[in-house]
Amino acid sequence: MFTKEQKKVYVQDLQNKLEKASLVVLTDYKGLDVEKISDLRSKLYERYGEDSNYIVTKNTLFRIALRNAGYEEEEWGEYLSGTIGALIITEDDCVEAIKILADFNKKNKLPVIKAGYLEGRFFDESKIDEYSKLPTKKELVAQVVGGIAAPITGFVYTLNGIITKFLYALNAIKDHKE
Repeated sequence: MFTKEQKKVYVQDLQNKLEKASLVVLTDYKGLDVEKISDLRSKLYERYGEDSNYIVTKNTLFRIALRNAGYEEEEWGEYLSGTIGALIITEDDCVEAIKILADFNKKNKLPVIKAGYLEGRFFDESKIDEYSKLPTKKELVAQVVGGIAAPITGFVYTLNGIITKFLYALNAIKDHKE
């Protein structure tokens, strides 16, 4: 058990993470053994390093940290009752973290996703599947670059075709004069 001072330090640390977070997902980890939790943590760490955490926490401590970090407590109310929850916090590409969590959930049927905040907007478990289908930041950048490059590539091929036809015409004239 924590002493009062340890709880204060823990809540302050959790509050700092919540204030920096782009994504916060509350889950019910009941039924996940240590090996599976470690597997999920390693998948998140592999992608995000220190910017992502899967934290097993008490609902009361999480509620205090949420309140102190400025989150709307009313939205979380029903999701913070019952068993101890677990939470993912990340500061980077949120969609990829949601995809990792959704894939893990599909394979293991756990953890049960309750609710979350994405870029300051509250969502419930029904949105996870929708969010997991969004393109990641890398995919969006690739699409934008591809969209910009496609007309330029087309223009280059068109110019190349014109120059090639011009050279064929010059060769034909040269052959005709010989």
